[in-house]
Amino acid sequence: MLEELLRRLAAGGVHSYEELVTGLSISPEMLEVMLEDLARLGYLRAVETSCDNGCHGCPAGGCSISGRGRLWSLTAKGARAAQP
Repeated sequence: MLEELLRRLAAGGVHSYEELVTGLSISPEMLEVMLEDLARLGYLRAVETSCDNGCHGCPAGGCSISGRGRLWSLTAKGARAAQP
């Protein structure tokens, strides 16, 4: 299941927690555990951000993210692991 999540994230774009939960048929709590596991293993890193200034300067590229969750970025190790 971690490999599937990693492949989805490596496919690019911005993915909401809701999209990932639905696509993987898991609970939001399980998704959070999986993301933390991938980060602990060095495949993801949390992106430090604050929405205090809206989208100005957002590392996600100016998208409008709302709802539950944090921003995550694939590491070089994660990108290599997700390749077929």
